[in-house]
Amino acid sequence: MEQGFKDPYNFKYFVGFLMALALPTLPASLTWLGVLAS
Repeated sequence: MEQGFKDPYNFKYFVGFLMALALPTLPASLTWLGVLAS
């Protein structure tokens, strides 16, 4: 908890990094969701 308050920008960069990693898998995930939902 304390580290989150000490380095809020580091947390933002970490979340942004995870989002950047997840972006390439987004179309595939949406496709699978569409296939499973139909």
